[in-house]
Amino acid sequence: MLKPKTKRCTIKIYISFLIILLISLSLWLRSLFNHPEDLNLQKESKPSNRTLGFDRIFVVHLDRRTDRRERLNEIASYHGLEFDYISAITKDDEQILRKYGSADMSPSQKACYLSHYFVYKQIIDKGYNSVLILEDDADFELNISSAMADIHRDLPASWETLYVGHCFEGVGEQVGKSSQVHRLHKSVFPMCTHAYAVSHSGARKLINLIDPVIPRGTIDYSIAVVIDEGKITSYSVHPQLIAQWGDPSDIPNSQALTFHLLNSTLHFLGYNKT
Repeated sequence: MLKPKTKRCTIKIYISFLIILLISLSLWLRSLFNHPEDLNLQKESKPSNRTLGFDRIFVVHLDRRTDRRERLNEIASYHGLEFDYISAITKDDEQILRKYGSADMSPSQKACYLSHYFVYKQIIDKGYNSVLILEDDADFELNISSAMADIHRDLPASWETLYVGHCFEGVGEQVGKSSQVHRLHKSVFPMCTHAYAVSHSGARKLINLIDPVIPRGTIDYSIAVVIDEGKITSYSVHPQLIAQWGDPSDIPNSQALTFHLLNSTLHFLGYNKT
């Protein structure tokens, strides 16, 4: 049995410990409520979610195609996304086109090439870490946000281009261990430029590797070549998450491509292909 003096000392120790504990708790609660963003970590990621994990989503857009912009605005509204529309160079911008080489491209193909090339310059000039580049005939999978969150978990930090949509591409080696339907793979000569992301380092490389003064061919072919040569670290999503809707092409003598999504957002919103 404790002596009265020892008992009093033990009680004092307990009381001192409780006081210290209460002070520490009150300081922690005060700091937490002074920074309410810590109460809901989702608020920090909200801007990223509105751009699918990239700094920006740029849409290369022909100003006269207001029908496509209206369609994309509906997609953005449904998914809670933010698009920045970039006016595309057109075949009628002769003063710009004549400054650069052709490599047997038509004026429309050359305009498309330059439109994308100038987006890379914007990525560098504005210091963006990454940008998702879309063309204005895009359609999205209904689960685009959750699927892209899964893709970002597997995406290596060294990536330079990421094809969220593509055409005629073989399926390369899988990257990561995702068991979801849409998975990340190494790129195998991806074609089309309707939906691909470029990192800051990727933009810097593309600026030098696909110089429009001496182009090797169309923009999608030129990028695919440098990927195939191992000069760009590239990955692709299979099955693709963003496909071309299949409108008649604005590039003369080009066939409209139709690649079906598993669950099309535009179909869900009531659109039907003509």
